[in-house]
Amino acid sequence: MKKTSIFVALVAFAPFTLLQAQNEGGYNESVVVKGSYRPVIEQQTKLTFPAVISDSLGQLEHEFNYSISPSRMKALYEPSRIKAARIIGEPATKLYNNYLRLGFGNYWTPLADLYWSSTRDRKKTYGLRINHLSSWDKLSAVGSEDIHAEAARNYGANHFGNTGVTFFGKYIVGSKLQISSDISYEHDHNLYYGFNDSTLQAAMGLTRDSIKLADYLASYNVAQWNIGIRNMELDAKKLGYSANIHLGDLWGVWGENEFNTNINGDIHYGFNIMNQYKGIAYLHLEWEHYSNITPDGELPLGYVGTVPPMPIVADTVNGDIVKINPYVDFIFRGLQFRTGLLVGWNDYPHGGIDKRTYFFPDITVSKKLMKDNLVLSIAAVGGIDANSLNKMRQINPYIEPDAFGGSTIHYDFIGHARWNMSKKLEANAEVSYSLLRNDLTFFLTPMYSLNNVYAPLFLDDNRLTAGADITFVNDEMITLRAGGHYYLYSVIDNNSPASITTQMPYRPNWDALVAADLNYHNKWFFHLEGQLLGSMVGAGTQLSTSGSTMVLEIVNTETLPMRYGIAAEIEYRHNRALSFFLRGDNLAFQRYWLWSNYPSQRGLILAGLTYTIPHK
Repeated sequence: MKKTSIFVALVAFAPFTLLQAQNEGGYNESVVVKGSYRPVIEQQTKLTFPAVISDSLGQLEHEFNYSISPSRMKALYEPSRIKAARIIGEPATKLYNNYLRLGFGNYWTPLADLYWSSTRDRKKTYGLRINHLSSWDKLSAVGSEDIHAEAARNYGANHFGNTGVTFFGKYIVGSKLQISSDISYEHDHNLYYGFNDSTLQAAMGLTRDSIKLADYLASYNVAQWNIGIRNMELDAKKLGYSANIHLGDLWGVWGENEFNTNINGDIHYGFNIMNQYKGIAYLHLEWEHYSNITPDGELPLGYVGTVPPMPIVADTVNGDIVKINPYVDFIFRGLQFRTGLLVGWNDYPHGGIDKRTYFFPDITVSKKLMKDNLVLSIAAVGGIDANSLNKMRQINPYIEPDAFGGSTIHYDFIGHARWNMSKKLEANAEVSYSLLRNDLTFFLTPMYSLNNVYAPLFLDDNRLTAGADITFVNDEMITLRAGGHYYLYSVIDNNSPASITTQMPYRPNWDALVAADLNYHNKWFFHLEGQLLGSMVGAGTQLSTSGSTMVLEIVNTETLPMRYGIAAEIEYRHNRALSFFLRGDNLAFQRYWLWSNYPSQRGLILAGLTYTIPHK
């Protein structure tokens, strides 16, 4: 009973544990979520994610930072103790520790997903996951109804694929030490298909039949190994700790290679303040290292090199980022605080950020009002992040193979409000202002005559974001969500070769989402979602004159129109072992453009089944 009480206290007074989600893809945002602990046993609400647009264009990914601040409600009375009762054992229920999902869609799109894990064991857990998704069709004709006025043109194949396998395991040593590890391999590929027949003929004097898919293939392999250790000490006034090691190796078809090492850990200690208030002190340490080798041979179709021409020579570049983050979580007179400092040392040699030490605030203050139904929060945070080749190619799959990244520095000032209007209705609103240096975006590089390959572009800018959402949940049978964001960028003149005078390239000026989920007797499941993404501007190059010197400038080019999309999914669960699903993405059949010169397919329909083998 003593250990249990102390555990509850630790959870109650650790208000702002940060969880890192996906990396940016096109744009970033920070979301601070505040929630109150409710002393009831509930089923976990199913997380609803935006629909996946499963075509070669990929999708814009969000990077979310969550701050969750639970608090403990005090009982008005203390019940009398009762004697322990003997519980009659019940027969073990069947476990469903595996599933196989198979599906197939138009554009020759196969889907396979296999998962298996060990069954009940108090000491260990281990398992395996294998997944595959690909498309092997050609892009249909693009006509004059699109953003270009030219008649229908052939863009050829737009194949893509992703295959991965992961082994994972966890083992508890004694009663207070947990060791976990996973090893994975992933292969994914796509084509630099952003050129049509007329461009190919005009730029290189070639026809579609005279080139091979391998001439403009982007293919990557990633091998990763993670191992971590943490103690499970729950008593107050005792040290808790964790340590993790990540090793990752990326190599590509054109000779590019990137090796990443990340070592991080933290120490925490619970304490009392004036024998009345409780808090937890943390110290987080992290070292991140990258070693990049550039290609030294052939590059994708259309490569013309630099001006003046320079030979392709393999080069190795090393970069390091070190972070030290001490902070304290505590509650004082009704206010919840996270107070700390992030010290970051940068030795990532590309992108224009100085090799020196930077200091960032790590402060969040939260107050509960209206019987905890209204939570107001303000925060001042910041950090330094590496834009590695592996990160950049996931944001933009059409990046040049020899691209070098750079670190981004950001200071974020956030105001957030969460209002529980009833047990079924919740609203959130947030305003943030960010100062960014070396903010990552992309432009079409002139080093490729087909105008279809991107290079990273780092700009200094300020970003104002305003967003809100509202969620209605009716006994987990019906869930309705609606929300959106508005983004206002101000690009700073940092004496770079960029002449960006409007919004940031390939960043939407607003987005909106409406979604509905229906659970009908745990037998039929329906999901319907509508998405809107505001217009974006592209970025390319032009020659200009500076005195008697010709200067190559990066400028805003065409405007990519607003994207609208509809996604839907239906699942029928025949029994606990067998279910069937039908999924549709881009059901508005819009020919949208997330990247200049890369039109999408018009819609995807995918059908399949999931089967599970029960075990005793």
